[in-house]
Amino acid sequence: MFLMNDENKKRSYKAQKVIDRLGKKLNRQMVGSLAACVHCGMCTDSCHYVLANPGDPTYAPAYKADKIRKIFKRHYDWTGSVLPSWVGAKSVFTDEELEELKDTAFGKCTNCRRCTINCPMGVDFATFNRMTRGLLVHVGIMPEGVEYVSKEQWEIGNQMGVLKEQYLETLEWQEEELQGEVNNPKAKIPIDKMNANIVYTINPREIKHDPRSILDAAKIFYAAKENWTMPSEGWDMTNFGLFSGDDDLGGAVAGRVYEKVEELKGKKLVMSECGHGYRSTRCEGPNWAKKDIKFEAESSVITMLNYIKEGKIHVDKSKNDSSYTFHDSCNNARSCGLTEEPRELLNYVVGDFREMYPNRAENFCCTGGGGAMSMSEYRPRRLQSAIVKAKQLEATGTKYVVTSCHNCVDGLNDVIKHYNLDMKVTQLVNLVSNALVI
Repeated sequence: MFLMNDENKKRSYKAQKVIDRLGKKLNRQMVGSLAACVHCGMCTDSCHYVLANPGDPTYAPAYKADKIRKIFKRHYDWTGSVLPSWVGAKSVFTDEELEELKDTAFGKCTNCRRCTINCPMGVDFATFNRMTRGLLVHVGIMPEGVEYVSKEQWEIGNQMGVLKEQYLETLEWQEEELQGEVNNPKAKIPIDKMNANIVYTINPREIKHDPRSILDAAKIFYAAKENWTMPSEGWDMTNFGLFSGDDDLGGAVAGRVYEKVEELKGKKLVMSECGHGYRSTRCEGPNWAKKDIKFEAESSVITMLNYIKEGKIHVDKSKNDSSYTFHDSCNNARSCGLTEEPRELLNYVVGDFREMYPNRAENFCCTGGGGAMSMSEYRPRRLQSAIVKAKQLEATGTKYVVTSCHNCVDGLNDVIKHYNLDMKVTQLVNLVSNALVI
């Protein structure tokens, strides 16, 4: 235990470790967000937790941010040293207090960043909430699901613990399906092909729960006569380091993908439809891995769109004859600006597309973001807050909601089931494959 001279209170080992690590994580962006909040309340109604839980101030972004901001002010801002009570500075002493912080950082926020884009001061709450998660993970305080999934990525190489044999067997099975669908026994899903134009990486959910999406992508590559391959290792482009706040895990997972692309001498890395995977691998990963990647990296949404625009594949939108709306993944839309390309692609392959409101960067989270799908202890709270998304979906009057994120597929399916909505979830790769004219 530690003794603090200025506060005359004993502090637990974990609490001291959190305070010390906070100092090491501070940078210009972090300090700016921690210091800039003026508590104007502009962010409050941007949060789906607030809208779904009226009257409970603990869901307000500014309130949640103050949980870590008070510690920052007490230990790393001069105002908290001189006038702690005036600026609301407060330290942390016990493991119980860290557990309360965990409940806020993991259980009351999906890091969707909707509050960030509505903040007039530019405070990025999601960025330092992720940092807060990382501080807690550093001392072993985290939801059980986060610990389990992180362990799978560290030790097995993917977040669902898929063994190499399972992965290769699934690809072999999908290759046989591909040959039947295109009526060509020579059609292949290449593995570890050298010097390919495209190295295609996926979300492990596709192996375990949705192998059809792999088949659909292979069918599109076949129609485009693409020189492509899938890697035997380093194929998981998702990254739980983004959710847990663990930069070391983030760097290790992203690094495996980069190393495999370089080993295969691939010209371009293409990622299947996954919001956090796209953000982690293309935008954040090079920083975490401390690596300057030399190849192109893009979402399969852009790849498919270019195939159509360049005449490499042909589609018939009449094959998708239902009604469709589009859900913007938080990481794709708000964090990476991928808003127009999915809509352009969707309009090529469906005839009845209806916007959801609000949309693009203002869209509401599927409620399963930030790793929430792995945190079973917060499921009741998550589904209660999902009423905002449910009303959004229902108002479209469509039969399908399309998303470019596997995490959102699961989140939206939960919402639809819980609120008994008459609609289904699908992805762009499924619609493009179905609309193909071969």
